Amino acid sequence: MYCPNCGKQIKENDNFCRYCGFDLRADFVIDKQQENEKIHTAEDYHYEENTSSSNEKYELPSDNTEELVLYDVKKHWMALFWPVILTPVFFIYFWNIFLNTHSIFSWLVVLAILAGIIYPILRYTYDKIIITTKYVHIKIGVLNPVEIDLPLSQIDRLDITQTSMGKLMDYGMLAFTANSERYDYKYIQSPGDLRYIIDNPARFVKESLSEDVD
Repeated sequence: MYCPNCGKQIKENDNFCRYCGFDLRADFVIDKQQENEKIHTAEDYHYEENTSSSNEKYELPSDNTEELVLYDVKKHWMALFWPVILTPVFFIYFWNIFLNTHSIFSWLVVLAILAGIIYPILRYTYDKIIITTKYVHIKIGVLNPVEIDLPLSQIDRLDITQTSMGKLMDYGMLAFTANSERYDYKYIQSPGDLRYIIDNPARFVKESLSEDVD
């Protein structure tokens, strides 16, 4: 190491030059300040870069573009909880009681158990939520299903709720109002994905289309 003032060789741990008395700590402070300035400059640039990306504005596709399916909302297996529980109950009751009585009451019990098995299975099969580049297509019900086509620009009308069990099992319920009536779509699988779409549908559309291109 050499003194920056007189150029003579000195030790690295010296605070002052033993030949000219130059304060070597001053250079150290200046170097540290320059180094810190470089670090802060890099951090500021990184922050501005992240801020600009987070504030990026997204727009929905124009009405004349082709409608493409982007997301098909799946139902959680908890929607089949009662069919799984009631199926063995039905067979036990049918073989041990119904076949031996044939009374009106036994018929009513059998039909009630069957309804508790079949109806949730049909709802699990027929209920649909499909998100495209233009609409949220919702179908709820079996015998007289409600079908609603909600524009993406109005997707903020959808509300997702989760019970304590739902948070534990990762399912939730979608609630929305259409034609002054409230509808509930229960047992949504991974509601966090749908919540991400609701928060910014235009962003979701752009990201989905970009993934398809890649």
